[in-house]
Amino acid sequence: PLTPMRLGMQHLLRARNDPRVNFDVVLNEHIERVLNEIDRLDEIARAFSRYGTAPVDRPAPEPVDVSRIALDVTGLEQLGAGDVRWVAEGASVPRWVMARDGELREVLLNVLENARMANARNVTLHITRVEGMIEVSVNDDGTGILADVLPRIFEPHFSTRTSGSGLGLAISRRLIEGWGGTIAVETVIGTGKRKRTSRGPVPAGGPR
Repeated sequence: PLTPMRLGMQHLLRARNDPRVNFDVVLNEHIERVLNEIDRLDEIARAFSRYGTAPVDRPAPEPVDVSRIALDVTGLEQLGAGDVRWVAEGASVPRWVMARDGELREVLLNVLENARMANARNVTLHITRVEGMIEVSVNDDGTGILADVLPRIFEPHFSTRTSGSGLGLAISRRLIEGWGGTIAVETVIGTGKRKRTSRGPVPAGGPR
């Protein structure tokens, strides 16, 4: 939730000095967003306490439209500072999986913010069906990850940034695996990285 709050405040700062923008409308939109994110922060704080909870004790996955969340998070990232191009491909139709709405949003925001922090200028989120699974790929042209560091990026409290907590990707992996999905990273120094998360479709009889 802190990411949407920060992006929203950055947008407000720019809108305040832009005569083409109806600042009152933008202000009201971001006030509502911040209040919603405060509620979500409260929920995540409670969920974080369940980080070490056994999978059988967590809420069951439910049908979630990946396309809707992908369009929401890429649109949100566009509000942030910097000349970054954010694209969501394959999101023109609903893509249903068994996951948890807020958790999927948290995972995708974390991955997109990692791309931003790696100085990416082009970030593409692509959704497709692969062998009966829904795959979400995030490709960026950032700095990439060193080979000796790559095996550790999903470890708790490990970060390649001095300002990082080292928990974002660790929690993301735990959440995805809790839905029955997987996450993997491919990287080449100087040419960015590709993160893939996948999950099987909704069971027979559910939406596709």
